[in-house]
Amino acid sequence: MSQVRQPLRPLGRIPETFRADLDQAVTPEIEAQVTGFVEKALRPTTRAIYLVGCGGSLFMFGAMRFLLERSPIPALALNADEFLLRKPAALGPDSIVIAGSTNGGTPETARAVRFAREAGAPVLLVTKDPESIVAKEAADVVLHRSVEAKQVLQGFIAYALLKAQGVADDYDEAVSAFRNCSAAFETSVHELDDHLRDIAAACTDEACVYVLGSGPLEGAAQTFAACYLQEMQTKHAVATGSGEFLHGAFEVVDGDVPVIVLLGEDATRPMGQRAIRFLERYNTRNHVIDSAALSLPGVPARQRGTIGAFVMASCVTARLAQHFEAFSGRPLNERRYMWRVEY
Repeated sequence: MSQVRQPLRPLGRIPETFRADLDQAVTPEIEAQVTGFVEKALRPTTRAIYLVGCGGSLFMFGAMRFLLERSPIPALALNADEFLLRKPAALGPDSIVIAGSTNGGTPETARAVRFAREAGAPVLLVTKDPESIVAKEAADVVLHRSVEAKQVLQGFIAYALLKAQGVADDYDEAVSAFRNCSAAFETSVHELDDHLRDIAAACTDEACVYVLGSGPLEGAAQTFAACYLQEMQTKHAVATGSGEFLHGAFEVVDGDVPVIVLLGEDATRPMGQRAIRFLERYNTRNHVIDSAALSLPGVPARQRGTIGAFVMASCVTARLAQHFEAFSGRPLNERRYMWRVEY
């Protein structure tokens, strides 16, 4: 087993607009836009909330979906094409669709938005580009400036839906946390940077890496494995829920399997801790990234689980990917098939 000792290319930089983009995630104008959509979309007869996207945009609904478990109305996350082909029976005026497409260039999501609107469902699109092919299919579009801002914005949309149903007693505290979390995001990257570098150095040359997460971080594990490692680094990787890891995947552990565990501060934390206890007993290549180790300045104790999940699912995984890029020498913006061939 070889281990990369020195980076092959410079480490990517944190964008200069990092905090400014986050500070614009939940402005009063965006709050009014989102609450206005919820007021017209949510009915006493609403039966389902659909979260629709592809790839990273689908996985990034993980933390939002976790928040929506407070809702009496069930929330389901579906791949855009699967949503269209399955034609859910509850889709229509008595449902709500939240669609996500970071840059708005995903044809499957554009088709899904058109399909949902033709079925009479109110649709809110979360994207960066108001002129994109997906945005052109949507009547209600709310914009973000970065993947970190997208996480915070989707968290706010969840809270707007919860408040309208009378199940968000911490709404004001949460919105304040969303509006003042940019320092927590930025500080987290600096606090974890050395640890993330060590993980990338230890795992870049490995044949396959396992990534675990539970609750709001299961989507973060999928994002890191599928989007950053498989798609951007053409590297074999497997994402699994921390609980499900102990129902199959753990049988591949032979003492020398590289495993990255994303550990949050939400209700599912014991699942991650259980997986870690197993790994500490039977494996030697374990790398734990724990949001509890982060200072998260300015974040109220009751909101640490939420803000910590957003941090872990966006800038922490993105920064870890930059370290993999530095050690592998493969740019994160290169692809073998995506945007290069018809598929």
